[in-house]
Amino acid sequence: YKECPDENAYGDAYYIKDGLKWIFNITGLKKRLGVYSDDDLRKQNYDVDTYYRVENQPEESADDEMQSLYHNLAVEEGEPVYLEGGMYLYPDGSIR
Repeated sequence: YKECPDENAYGDAYYIKDGLKWIFNITGLKKRLGVYSDDDLRKQNYDVDTYYRVENQPEESADDEMQSLYHNLAVEEGEPVYLEGGMYLYPDGSIR
């Protein structure tokens, strides 16, 4: 995305790629522009499809990250992994 300075834009700039403008907050944008539908935004060259694709991507939670780390480190499945200082990483991602 290329930054385009605009004093009327959110944060004094908008970002554009392939002729389409990035959307930070679709509800706020619709309100500010006085439009009601996604198609109204598309007609004004806003990247509605990318907005929804990014918004609907599941975010990996901290627990998921710790469980993933456990699976990368585990020597024997189901057994805690020793970290240091008497602390262990358990299969559920907890450290005790």
